[in-house]
Amino acid sequence: MTTRTLQQTLDDYVSVKAFGAKGDDSTADATAIQRAIEELYSDTDQSDTRARRILFFPAGIYKTTSALTIPPFAHLVGEGLDKTIISNTGNSAIAVTEDDDGNGFGSIGTSSATTPTQIQLSNLTFKTNSPLGGLSIDCANKVYINQCKFLGPFDADSSKTDTSDDKGITVRSQSGLACSNIVFNQCQFEGFARLIDLSYNVTNVRFTNCDFSKAYYGAIIGEQMDGSTTGFDVGPRDVQFSGSSWSTIPVSYTHLTLPTSDLV
Repeated sequence: MTTRTLQQTLDDYVSVKAFGAKGDDSTADATAIQRAIEELYSDTDQSDTRARRILFFPAGIYKTTSALTIPPFAHLVGEGLDKTIISNTGNSAIAVTEDDDGNGFGSIGTSSATTPTQIQLSNLTFKTNSPLGGLSIDCANKVYINQCKFLGPFDADSSKTDTSDDKGITVRSQSGLACSNIVFNQCQFEGFARLIDLSYNVTNVRFTNCDFSKAYYGAIIGEQMDGSTTGFDVGPRDVQFSGSSWSTIPVSYTHLTLPTSDLV
């Protein structure tokens, strides 16, 4: 039998509270959370054992006012849906992916930076109070999201209009950096005008046993694909929804929107 010391076990996890995050729904925690993410995943070489640790969010409400940026190899874990909540009260998306040099969409991968890859998010609720988006997966591959909830303010019973910026999940690609291998398992998407927007080039996206509710559109797939514009020339390919449920989405053709050229 293999035995491990308590310290070895604790070293597998680093709590955001060690970096000053409070999770009390009052303190502005974005700076502390971002410092923890950068310390573990951006500021260390991947051979450094610190980069292989899980960043743990104990139960609580972590108030943010700016988008968190998620670099390659990030592994963020909470204590469960509606237990660990990242609550964005600012005028931005909740979180976006970036390369290991901190470059965001439009500049990802410059100067040979490592593009977003091997990202894992588990047992977290991402909540926003403004219609400006949840998670933007930019130029990323091998992104695994398990038992997470994405919650926005859209009320399908009263706000029966589409807002193009109000997206729970957006997947975006640059020239030569198309997204691929994105997996959502047992996730919940609620309260965005567009719960899922897959307009850019992306390959192999899986939604398994997920719940979609309170939206204008459930999923928009390939809306802007035109065969020529960078990022929209190929469009989404190999997108699957299985074992999932859809409710309170008023537009009759809400689940899937395709350009006319893609209808068969």
